Amino acid sequence: MRPELVGAVVDTLLPGDGGSPALPSATAAGVTARVEAGREAHRPVIEEIARAAGGEDAFLAAGAARRADALRQVEAAMPDVFAALLLAVVEEYYDADAVLLAMGWPVEPPQPNGHPLPAFDEALVEKVRKRAPMWRDPRES
Repeated sequence: MRPELVGAVVDTLLPGDGGSPALPSATAAGVTARVEAGREAHRPVIEEIARAAGGEDAFLAAGAARRADALRQVEAAMPDVFAALLLAVVEEYYDADAVLLAMGWPVEPPQPNGHPLPAFDEALVEKVRKRAPMWRDPRES
């Protein structure tokens, strides 16, 4: 299983778009690492995708429609292992900095400094402050 095949499969799953800002393709976002790490687990489904297209070279040379057909065939024949591959790809894609930035999300981790929050509006808790306590103080019994 060649790395080019893995890249072609993940780019068929997540080709990116031409939006503004544009979402990158899976390989442009660096998604192949997780699939490569789980190479043995994903090998059967990727090999079956290549077989459905007529071989690795045929899949690599195929256009987007033929690649998508091969993926649909394998998804129907091997739904569980296909779903595992898809989950690995999607999880890594939506963790990628390039994708987060394209969607307008921060890429810094939330800890230790946290994401910036708007100033707290004290009016939001005014009704709660005016309400009587909802508990009984055990020292007053």
